[in-house]
Amino acid sequence: MKTRIGGLLAALCLSTLAPSTRAASPEPTAHTAPALSPAQTAHLAALQARARAASLATRPMWRALLHYQVHPLTRVDRSLADDADFFLASEGHRNAQAELDATLVAFFDPTPRHALSQPAACRFIARYRWLAQQLSFDETLLPQPVCERHDSWRAGLQADKVSLIFPSAYLNSPASMYGHTFLRLDPDTGGRPGAPMLSYAINYAANADESDGLAYALKGLTGLYAGQFTNAPYYLRLREYNDLENRDIWEYELALSREEIDRLLDHTWELGPTRFDYFFFDENCSYHLLALLEAARPDARLTERFTWWAIPVDTVRAVAETPGWLRAVRYRPANSTELRHRASLLGPEAATMARQLADGRVPAIAVRESGLPAPQQALVLETAERLVAYEATRQPRPDDVVQAQRMSLLMQRAQLPAGSPVNVPRPADEPTTGHATARVDVMTGQRNGRGWLSFAVRPAYHDLLDPEAGYQSGSAIQFFQLELSREGNGPLQFERLTPVEITSLSAREPLLKAHSWRVGMHIQRSRFADAEGHRPVGGQVQGGPGAAWDLGEPGQVMAYVFLDNHLSWDRSLARKPWAAGTGIAAGLLAQAGPQVRVQAEGYRRVYLAGQPGEYGASLQARWHPDRRWALTVQASHAWREDAPTGARVLSVGVQRHW
Repeated sequence: MKTRIGGLLAALCLSTLAPSTRAASPEPTAHTAPALSPAQTAHLAALQARARAASLATRPMWRALLHYQVHPLTRVDRSLADDADFFLASEGHRNAQAELDATLVAFFDPTPRHALSQPAACRFIARYRWLAQQLSFDETLLPQPVCERHDSWRAGLQADKVSLIFPSAYLNSPASMYGHTFLRLDPDTGGRPGAPMLSYAINYAANADESDGLAYALKGLTGLYAGQFTNAPYYLRLREYNDLENRDIWEYELALSREEIDRLLDHTWELGPTRFDYFFFDENCSYHLLALLEAARPDARLTERFTWWAIPVDTVRAVAETPGWLRAVRYRPANSTELRHRASLLGPEAATMARQLADGRVPAIAVRESGLPAPQQALVLETAERLVAYEATRQPRPDDVVQAQRMSLLMQRAQLPAGSPVNVPRPADEPTTGHATARVDVMTGQRNGRGWLSFAVRPAYHDLLDPEAGYQSGSAIQFFQLELSREGNGPLQFERLTPVEITSLSAREPLLKAHSWRVGMHIQRSRFADAEGHRPVGGQVQGGPGAAWDLGEPGQVMAYVFLDNHLSWDRSLARKPWAAGTGIAAGLLAQAGPQVRVQAEGYRRVYLAGQPGEYGASLQARWHPDRRWALTVQASHAWREDAPTGARVLSVGVQRHW
């Protein structure tokens, strides 16, 4: 629980597989100019003059190679790289022209003085090749680089195709609540089935440990983690996200040319030793991956769409919605998704038998004596064996015990006729077809009989009444939602700030052990007025474990109940502002039609130290004519033992995703 709470404020696709990195110097180091012959000096001056005349320092390609962006507030043009060794000019991190001039100078020096004992032309091979193409280097005057390290690395990748990989969101890991993105490099198989497990993946991640609790959140929010690009075998990435975290994976094959792939990989080589300060909200895994793609197609300017935050699914959507980027989309279900599909094929009774087999409560031979048809017996045994393997990754047991149990099940399965393979159907909606993650709300109505107007903006991400297409069913993650309100003829005032609110509803089923939970943190005006008739600003933290059940077809009607632990600071209380208590919250969540979702909930809480108890109920309905707009209706009534009139709100409004 410490890991989950500590990571809630920083849950933007963090990976912990990057190697340790050295601290960046505060200022780039100036490099000594090499000794040149008169002919080389003249050629260098001519190259620099031609580069200035052609304004190469302002070209999108050069800016992409230096990771230059204009700061949205100060309007300072600077590089996002935070490593001194990434720059060859003393002011290269804030002067693109100076960096270009210094880069040309460095190319005349064949000394292996840079990272990995390389000359500048190999350390910055993407810069070298682009400038050589633009300026037509005289090979008789410029030392020709021999880049053995780069060439060996490049040959080992066998990269003829590139895919953008999106492991979908997983609420039970703070670092994965929004999903993650990385690139996979595949060889050309000539139309034959490939072996993607043997491919390599390019990943940008922070060197961090989410078990650090609150330190993990604070460092991620303030850029105190070092981020770095790495490459590793794809099967390691797949195992991390598919087996251990149970996340469906979407593969977006990019329509890159041979030249574009070469540019992307050359720049990846440049970024390998380079440190970037990692920020969870903006300069995160997905943002820097877009910056890498811009080295392949600089005119795309994908990063310009993301100023204050970059949500992984939004970055994937930016690529998918840009014409000419996608060649194909493929789906790889998680192990848990496959097990749920198998449970739906088995039915409740047979799925319960598979659960009992996996738990060791009944012997494998019991299936053969169950009277089930042979195909059903085979499916039960296969499912039980897969369930044993699945749970071994989540709750490690001795390998010999796990293998003995799996072998017993497989031996019984081998005595049955061969059956058809179980193929998990691809979801009707892939992640990029879902709604945008930011939303603005405008609501009007009444509060305790007085006119009521509210305006809210939510940077991220999804709530239970938003359209589920493209999102994890039963999940809700809201970060930094700000609400302003006006009551009667009063002024516009602060109503609520929600730093984080997360709900995970997982319906109980006979096969998998589902867990539901929710947590929320709010700075808000009290629902109830104090003795002077004002609603003072306070704060609260609430949450607890729960359970959920599908009533009928999955995803149509879900009943749920939570332990509703509550800690608040509320100055409307007569005795003292602090209150700590617990209670029960229960509700229904329903898909009332193709475009309508409804939620009803009631709660009852009691508090310590004689503080007044509280109870209430709410009803919300939302209609989505498309993925951008929604019409919503809300009604709520709360009562507190010292406030007999309670707090009643009726409102209707529109919501716009963007």
